[in-house]
Amino acid sequence: MTVAVIDSGISAAHPDLTGQVLPGTSLLGDGGDGRTDTSGDSHGTAIAGIIAATGGPAPGNGMVGLAPAAKVLPVRVTAGSQASSSAIAQGIVWAADHGAQIINMSMGSPDPDPLLRQAVSYALGKDIVLVASAGNAGQSGNAPMYPAAFPGVVSVSGTDENGAFWAPSESGHGITLAAPATDLYSTNDQGQYVHADGTSYAAAYVSAAAALVRSHEPHLTAGQVIRRLITTTSQHHNRPDPHLGYGELNPLAALTSTADPGSSDNPLLHPDAAPPVTTTGHSTALTIAAATLGAAVLGIAATVLLRRRRQPSTPPATNTTAQSKRKQAPPKPRGGAASTPQPKKRSGNHPR
Repeated sequence: MTVAVIDSGISAAHPDLTGQVLPGTSLLGDGGDGRTDTSGDSHGTAIAGIIAATGGPAPGNGMVGLAPAAKVLPVRVTAGSQASSSAIAQGIVWAADHGAQIINMSMGSPDPDPLLRQAVSYALGKDIVLVASAGNAGQSGNAPMYPAAFPGVVSVSGTDENGAFWAPSESGHGITLAAPATDLYSTNDQGQYVHADGTSYAAAYVSAAAALVRSHEPHLTAGQVIRRLITTTSQHHNRPDPHLGYGELNPLAALTSTADPGSSDNPLLHPDAAPPVTTTGHSTALTIAAATLGAAVLGIAATVLLRRRRQPSTPPATNTTAQSKRKQAPPKPRGGAASTPQPKKRSGNHPR
């Protein structure tokens, strides 16, 4: 299963990503294959880790992503925190033409660029699941950005440590799913780990879940995979909620559902036709168990480093901006999870 990551490139040298990063491309004119991360803050590498990290060569070490049997295809469209809509559009088309079955786009612009819309339509026509982050400027009242807001794209908002809507996440018409967006660790470009918040990473979880479902049931169309994800959410909504869409992603329920997959078409192209609720017998939120089951289904036994859950206690129109807040984790020996961070202030509209 191939998940294209349209981003800043991916550090293929990270031990947890060894063998996971396919030769991709750079659309910046540097002749690269996307297997280095040029962002300076490990954005693309962190996305890849959440999707497909394997824990490294030593058993019990490192981080395992939600879909460790998947491969990631890097498509570099930015060297920093911004990328042009035209570059992203080119990246979508390139990924669609080079074997991507899922495309992750953890970036967005307030501008519904026609070229970007055409690229999205092209990829949808090739039976690809398109996943995009909604953005992090929700506290300014901003609606989901593009490409997340285009019909047919899985638009992902964020949840906090308690499974509630994360306030900085952009919301409104068109949100499809919610997924973890806070207090996350993933791989960085120095062979270590990064601590981050943002809908960028929520989108990565959804892309990974789509990869699990498509791997387990390869006969499903992209539309049926999307329908499976949105009918097996925790606290399912018959109609999309402006904050959580159809609910919080539930990979365990999506992977184990035996419900009829329904029509082959993409349900997000017809937003007024809400999918029916699917009774699967599972109501588990996104947990370590969900990821562990996914790894087992794909033939990989691994421990999974995911978000810790705590006990209760405007970008330029011509550019896309990254949608996450990242703090480099302090260097530490490989072989365990990162140390517990101190509580930190969370704010919206983070540069990615």
